Amino acid sequence: MAFWACLLAAAAALAHPMEREGAVMNVDWRVEPHAGIGRLVFGLTPGEVASAAVPVYGTPTPLIRGADAAADTEGLIAALGPSLSAADISTMRRAATDLASLDRQNLEKDRTPILLEYRNGRLDGVTVEARHAETHFRNERIFSLDAREVLRLFERANGAPGRFRSTEAAFDNLAVSLFSFSRVSPDGKVWVLRDDDPDFTERSVTLRRAPYRPANEMDQFVTASFE
Repeated sequence: MAFWACLLAAAAALAHPMEREGAVMNVDWRVEPHAGIGRLVFGLTPGEVASAAVPVYGTPTPLIRGADAAADTEGLIAALGPSLSAADISTMRRAATDLASLDRQNLEKDRTPILLEYRNGRLDGVTVEARHAETHFRNERIFSLDAREVLRLFERANGAPGRFRSTEAAFDNLAVSLFSFSRVSPDGKVWVLRDDDPDFTERSVTLRRAPYRPANEMDQFVTASFE
């Protein structure tokens, strides 16, 4: 009887991976690379997000339209005039073109916002903060682990080391960026943040449909492994 009891317990654990070891994981906070988090599925319109979000994630704020900010670019170029080089002007115009299709919005509940990004009217990015304690990936609560464990977790899932700059760790195969789990020193070394570091409380995870790889910023990153 003891053998069969153990076998049944093992089978139950495998059948319900979200409840292994007594930890019940909330599917509304499950990180799915390239897909979203819980009900916040990439490709939704703002209206569809509002319907899905209010019961769980909070009330949407008004959209901040990228096109409005992009429209000011030519005026800014004219105002700065001779102080700008041709390269500066070209960079500003490229950024404005990219910004024009990008809208932003928060979901607010208990003063804990979730940042949303829309590309061409469809949900394209989600950022959650450490205060969203139920956020989990591969049956691990991200914000309950120490920083090194989180970096290892995402590196393994990514199948390759991450890219690092400042406090960002980017994992391109997952289209996921972690913030304030690590820091790059002035000499290019990547350090894991300790839980007593002031920046540690600012931890966040950003998910996108596609990795963020701006050509003019790639040389700012260094590669490091925590395996």
